[in-house]
Amino acid sequence: MIIYGLKVNIATAIIGMVKKKNGAEDWSNECPEFDAEFDPQKTDIDGPFDWSSREQGLVISIYFAGYLVGMFPSGYLADRFNTKFVLLFCVLANGVLTILVPVSANSLYVLYLVRFLTGLVSAANLPIVNVLLGTWVVYEEKSTWVGIIYAGTSLGTVVSILTSGMILNFVGWEAIFYIHGTLPLIWCIVFYIFFAGCPEEQKYISEQERSFIVNSYGHRTPGSAKMEIPWKSIFTSVPFLALIATNTLGNFCWYFLLTQLPLYMNKILRYDITSNSAIVCTPYLVNAFTNPLIGRVLDWGRKRGYWSQTVARKIAVFISTIPPSIFLVIIAYIGCDRVTSTVLLTLSIVVCGAIFVGHLCNQNDLAPNYAGILMGITNTPGTISAFILPPIVGALVAEGHTMARWRVAFWITIVAQVSAFVIFAIFGSAKIQPWNYPPAEVEDWDADEGQQQQQQQQETKT
Repeated sequence: MIIYGLKVNIATAIIGMVKKKNGAEDWSNECPEFDAEFDPQKTDIDGPFDWSSREQGLVISIYFAGYLVGMFPSGYLADRFNTKFVLLFCVLANGVLTILVPVSANSLYVLYLVRFLTGLVSAANLPIVNVLLGTWVVYEEKSTWVGIIYAGTSLGTVVSILTSGMILNFVGWEAIFYIHGTLPLIWCIVFYIFFAGCPEEQKYISEQERSFIVNSYGHRTPGSAKMEIPWKSIFTSVPFLALIATNTLGNFCWYFLLTQLPLYMNKILRYDITSNSAIVCTPYLVNAFTNPLIGRVLDWGRKRGYWSQTVARKIAVFISTIPPSIFLVIIAYIGCDRVTSTVLLTLSIVVCGAIFVGHLCNQNDLAPNYAGILMGITNTPGTISAFILPPIVGALVAEGHTMARWRVAFWITIVAQVSAFVIFAIFGSAKIQPWNYPPAEVEDWDADEGQQQQQQQQETKT
């Protein structure tokens, strides 16, 4: 919640940061029936900074530059060092850098640097989650807890957008960063006092719970941080290479909707900023409940013997890729049917959110002992879509917003999503790979797999 909340608040705050510009309207006139409802003047705020559209876009998008650069190093640090302190630094630095935004905004290039550094330290978030999943969550409950943990991304988005709007209206844009940046510092204090990086060192759990987690199948031990990294085995692993491709292509829809949906709804569907924010928040709020539900169903089916963990991941990847692709095709050719387009865009975000119980936790399936490093590797190209989609859309609509030009952007996203599903359906896997273990333990890997299968069969009989 904290990391995603601090990621998206700038998108609302910037409305109050920039000067109001007089000029020609740059929205579509293909649906004149929307004109009577659209009043851009009522949401105009005259801010202190005279930034161009390009400069405003860079203030937001340079965050992802730091995010991409920091992904692999943060994944390595999360795997090799005490995860508790890596996460603590991640959140603490996010809070401090957020507080510095109002001060740094007086110099645009200093603001760029602050935003870049914020993305850089935020990159540790997903690798850390994957490390902690292998450390704290037992195999049988993994999909359920992934859904619950990643619900924070949706809740953080909703809370940040809604509170940013209220703070902007009643206090001012500077207060958004002061309030949002200070509250995580309280979390840091509580986290430091009560949390340990692994159950082996945690004081505030029972011995029964500790034993249950530590002795579970695929548990990541503290000693794994000192294991030699099998780079050759990692980069010659077919399931892992498939995961890289799936992560790269399968994130297109998520980032397309996250970064471009408000623009589409404003320029084509002609929603004002108030309605826009409320509609955009709705699917993320729904996501906070659907993702844990999907995870619970996937774990339930696996425990009942209806499908394997591999099939469960492929189901999640299917949900996150194929339904939203179908919805986007319909939206691209539906014309001025605003209600249907809005409903389908909302549903697209809801089902696309299944990436968090699909390919974004598959790193932990393949190798719990190297989950942070694997996330750092796979999500580096996985962030590329967050960079290339905004400039692609900008180039397409440079001469005006039309449905035909937006249709090209929709098809780029659709092709990427379908390709991601095909690759993962053929080559993807959720089995723990033999290179997850030290060489001396590889010979025991098949025996462990056999024991796990016997345990699953016994659970099914029970």
